[in-house]
Amino acid sequence: MLTAEGTELTYLHGVAVTDGTRAPGALDVVEVPAGTWAVIRTEGDYPRALQTAWAATATKWFPSNPWRLRPGPSIVSILDRSDDFSTATCELWLPVAHA
Repeated sequence: MLTAEGTELTYLHGVAVTDGTRAPGALDVVEVPAGTWAVIRTEGDYPRALQTAWAATATKWFPSNPWRLRPGPSIVSILDRSDDFSTATCELWLPVAHA
């Protein structure tokens, strides 16, 4: 279930909250069901290191592992970054299921 190049995608910014937390004002809540996730950590030039990781999941990681994408959002978490955002440590979270 890879998205074809050139297709539209929905890009959201968000925060994780606990059950029962109400979203203020005009903000929406997107429920993310529990499941298995492949987590790929990147460090280095931003956004190049993250883009390289995305590409490697399709060309190297998925073909060599018994997993496939399952429905759900792909999440990028920025764990640390330089002041000018030229470098960053990120995690790419992909929802997966055993093939």
